[in-house]
Formats: sequence, C-alpha cells, structure tokens
Amino acid sequence: MKRTIDYWSKRLPDHHHLPAPVRQEADLLNLETAIVHAHFPDSQGLLQQARYRLAFDELFVLQIGLLRQRYLWRSVPGRPLPVDDATLRNLVHGLPFDLTHAQRQALRQIVADLRSNQPMNRLLQGDVGSGKTVVAAIAMALTVAAGAQAAMMAPTEILAEQHYDTLAQFFADWPGRPPVIRLLTGSVTGPEREEIYTGLMDGSVELVVGTHALIQEGVQFARLALAVIDEQHRFGVRQRAALRQKGYNPHLLVMTATPIPRSLELTLWGHLDVSTIDEMPPGRKPVTTRLILPTERERAYAFVRSQIEKGRQAFVICPLVEESEKVEAKAAVEEYERLEKHVFPDLRLGLLH
Repeated sequence: MKRTIDYWSKRLPDHHHLPAPVRQEADLLNLETAIVHAHFPDSQGLLQQARYRLAFDELFVLQIGLLRQRYLWRSVPGRPLPVDDATLRNLVHGLPFDLTHAQRQALRQIVADLRSNQPMNRLLQGDVGSGKTVVAAIAMALTVAAGAQAAMMAPTEILAEQHYDTLAQFFADWPGRPPVIRLLTGSVTGPEREEIYTGLMDGSVELVVGTHALIQEGVQFARLALAVIDEQHRFGVRQRAALRQKGYNPHLLVMTATPIPRSLELTLWGHLDVSTIDEMPPGRKPVTTRLILPTERERAYAFVRSQIEKGRQAFVICPLVEESEKVEAKAAVEEYERLEKHVFPDLRLGLLH
C-alpha cells in the first residue's frame, strides 16, 4: 500500500479544479502537494495543511452541490398566494393574546414566502410553548382565504387530534363561513374516510389535519398549496416528501423544537430557510432543563419527592416498553417496578404505555 501511494502521488495530473482566487484566499496547498504530505508529511505543520486542503475540497464540493439544489429548487415554479393584508390583520387582531415580536417576525417571513412564485421551504423552530402552532395556523388560514387547501401532518394520532381541536377553536370565530376542517388518521375508516377523500379531491375540504394517513395512495388534493409538518424529526425524508408530492409544488413549512442533524445541515449550507421563535409569550413560566448524571440519581429522586410534597406531580419517561437486548435503555415496566418497590414505596405510582 505504501509503495502504491508513493507511486501514484508522484504521478497526479498537474491541474487545479479550484479557482485561483479561492485557493489564494484560503491559503491552500496544491492538491498534489496535499496528497503527498497527507501520506508522507515532512512535518506536523505540513500534515495539518494537507488535511485542511483535503477537507476544504470535500466541503467545497458539498457546498456547490447544495447551492445547486437550492438553485434548482428556486427555479421550480411555485404557486404564489394572493395573501390579503386586511385578512392578515384581522387574524392577528382577532387573537385573544398578542403575538410576540419573534412570532410576528416569523409570520412576516412566512407571508413573504406564500406570496412568492417560488415554493417555500422553511423550518419554523422554537422551544415548546413558544407559539409555533398559532403561527402555522395563521399561515393555513391565509392559504384557505386565498382559495387553496392546506394540510398539516403530525406523527401521532394524539398530536393530530390536539392540532385539529386547536384549529377548530381557532377558526370558530372566522368571519363568514368557517373553513371545512377534517381529521384524517388511521382510526378514521369506512364511509367517513371515503367522505374525506372525496372532499379533498373536489376541494370541499379546505384544511385537513392528519398522521401518516395523509400520504396514502388514496389521498388526492384538488389544490394543495401549503403542507405543514409538525415534529419533522419524527418523519423520514421520503415521508415528508410524499406529503409535498400531493400538490403541485406546494409551500412547505416544517415545525420542530428539536431540529434533526439533517435540518441543521440544510440551514447551515443554505438549502432550507429558517425562522426562529426565541422568546416565550408573556406570562409563560420558563422551562428549566437539567442534566443529572447517574451518580446524582438520589439527588434527582429527592427533588421529585420535594415537588410531590408540594402537591405537584412528576413523570418518569422511558424510551422502551419492554427490555431490548439491542438498546441499552430502561424499559418502562422494569423502571416502574423499581421505583414502586425501592424508591417511592410510600407514593402512588402509575404505569402508562
């Protein structure tokens, strides 16, 4: 292997695929020199320079590829929506609370995207309780008011039902005829499911909230213009793309409190626009998050007990229901039995899974 590398490293073609200004600005070694010193460095300094050049090349190509994807995405014709300023003002002023500055900023960015002739591809991120859902609800309301359809996909039936109830309440005071909203999950079957399918296909259902059931083959939209995905980290890439393919280049808004690495990469390299809600609505108590080491477990239990003595409740969340040999995690059943017998024998515990 050493002889092979030595032989070919001295016979590399003398060319530069990076423009000279880029090489000069980044103070890069020639590629041939970098490859030689990556394998046979004359010094530690040359080794670092060689590794830097090779890493630079990889990231440079990646950046070009992502920029090309963004260019191709931006060149795809979208569906600009005639968002009415008066409707937007009425929606915002009709809320029983004032939007925060961060919510208003995010809403302005989303409205600009909806009005654009390029499809929106935006991540709406914010901590739990920061008010992402109301921003998405206003975006969906503007879409429906513009004569189009909107769909919201959540990872679980419980969350989908919560969003459905929230949106139904949100549109309860809609001036004039409220939009037709339906809930489509795996539990919806038979004639009710067929009725929703028909309503989506003929456009009479203007807004639908659902789970993976939204991306089944039987679901067809008449004029889907906005797809909203909540907790996007719970969906695969193909699942998120499947919802978007239900319409003709619809706008896409994904919401999360915990962006997945792929989303962070896309925002970093410019393929995904991002709106951040970085402040809580007035009156919301701040959320305190603490990391407790295994050696400090007793201190954590003492804190839990002190809160229960104040009349509060506590939840212990485990990632598995049954023990798994492949994943080193506490099963809910095993943890419940341990807590009930050895940690909190004097307290009332329940098991839910």
